Amino acid sequence: RALASLPRVDFGGAARHTYAAHPSSSYPAMPVAESQPPVKSINAAEWGSIQDVVNAPLIDVPADASWLSVAGMWLTLPISLIQGVIGGLCSSVFVCMSIGTCCIPCSEQLCSAMGSVMQGHPCYLAWTWWRYVIGGLVALIANGKSRLALFTWEWKSFGSATYWWHGEGIWMWSYKDCDRILKSQQVRKSAFGCVAACIPDLFATNVLIFLSNDGPDSDWAAVRNALHNMFLNPEGYAYRERISKLQSLVANDWKDPKFHQLNDSALLQRNVAKCIMYVMFGEWLGDTDANTLAGWRTNATAFILPRLVQRFAFNFLISKVKKLRIDTVGIIEKLNLQQTFIDMNNSLPSRWQRSTVVKLCDEIMYVIGFAGIGGTSAAVESVASFLQVKIPAEAPKKSIDFGEYKTADKMKAAFAEDPDAYIRETCRLDPPVTSATGVLKEITEVSLAGRDFTFQPGLLNQYVISMANRDPVLFSSPEKFDPGRINLHRALTWNGAFGAADEADYPRICPGRCLSMDITKVVINHVLGTSAPLNAYFGDGVPPTAC
Repeated sequence: RALASLPRVDFGGAARHTYAAHPSSSYPAMPVAESQPPVKSINAAEWGSIQDVVNAPLIDVPADASWLSVAGMWLTLPISLIQGVIGGLCSSVFVCMSIGTCCIPCSEQLCSAMGSVMQGHPCYLAWTWWRYVIGGLVALIANGKSRLALFTWEWKSFGSATYWWHGEGIWMWSYKDCDRILKSQQVRKSAFGCVAACIPDLFATNVLIFLSNDGPDSDWAAVRNALHNMFLNPEGYAYRERISKLQSLVANDWKDPKFHQLNDSALLQRNVAKCIMYVMFGEWLGDTDANTLAGWRTNATAFILPRLVQRFAFNFLISKVKKLRIDTVGIIEKLNLQQTFIDMNNSLPSRWQRSTVVKLCDEIMYVIGFAGIGGTSAAVESVASFLQVKIPAEAPKKSIDFGEYKTADKMKAAFAEDPDAYIRETCRLDPPVTSATGVLKEITEVSLAGRDFTFQPGLLNQYVISMANRDPVLFSSPEKFDPGRINLHRALTWNGAFGAADEADYPRICPGRCLSMDITKVVINHVLGTSAPLNAYFGDGVPPTAC
């Protein structure tokens, strides 16, 4: 188990299982644990307490999200509700609530969400957020609970131009702009969905998505490299061996699959969680632990809400995510996997080592859960819906044209013909990650709803992958499902052009993109009875896909 004794590419060692012969099946039996050397004693002070991590003092709570503001929102709820409903249904009113209007003097500064942000979120402007968050929720519901549909509605509300305002910053959508940002060194801060993130209770403080990729000596570079070398290195023997066994493990665990089970989201999520934990840690989980980790998918709604809304709901969703984080680390402790994170923390430059190892464990498991399990589950669910010629639950209802693939049989045939292209095109139309938050690095002049504004560095800036993937400048008939697109590798689904000739130019491209693709194929292969080859496994002379 000691990583230090292994070659660097053999991260984590070989799978810690042997496979017993099964007399009545071509699949290997469920893994049987090999005898292991005694687990190294873990120093409690060095490891730390996950309870202390998630219950640490709150960071950067603005005045307009204080409990005083929450009380004011409850007391004036009828007034805010009326304004919010009107704003969420009427685009011109929504724009006014967002950035003010030239028809009302000083409304930009004193009557808008933008004005509150520009003035540092003072408590006396909290009322602008009370109505604004209600308006945003109403608009989301009115647009079928689809984030892409909401983004498109807001973009059109602001004049269908380059930028619009949402939350605490400006948003951009074109492929050209998104591609430019994705190829750059991004400055980040603790923000998600273009609003300040709730840390350290909802989000881990130094989770990778909050760190700036500002050079090879940065915290981001150190942690990302450690994450890659420990868990996602396709050149490592353990990684390849585990990938090669996924199909048989799923088959042993999920007997007699039926096509209609593609509608069972909990079943799909459970298998995704098991696959990810097996590839990364060599442990095939039981249903109870896998269901726990599936919470990273089922609690997705909690992550997008700002602290004002979380407190308005008496921190109900934050409490669920805190428990999820505690339970996730608890699984690591139950499986005696702490040494992996101790070694990982020791491998970091001294200035980036965490004060307690459990803090690093929480940050890494947050990424594995949030992006790995949550994102891959979303991809599997989308592919499952497309195979049944159904619009996924979170996709815009009128923005997907299945083209020539109008039946399940045609969909199955398309998947069997080219599984990679099928998954890529599905996720182009319904990407697991719709957008990401950075900040402006320089003074930027933008036009919002026909008015010109100048914003200073540090303002939140959201790039919208789901809209860039439908930019007609690059993708003809962008709403049409066409797995035969010749430029499909240009889609930015995995935070960069996965598989394109210039893939290496995207520093923040998803480090687990190959694993996500492979697990999606494993699950769908099992249901359809297909045998699509896996990208990340070196076999039959197929060159590895760089990850």
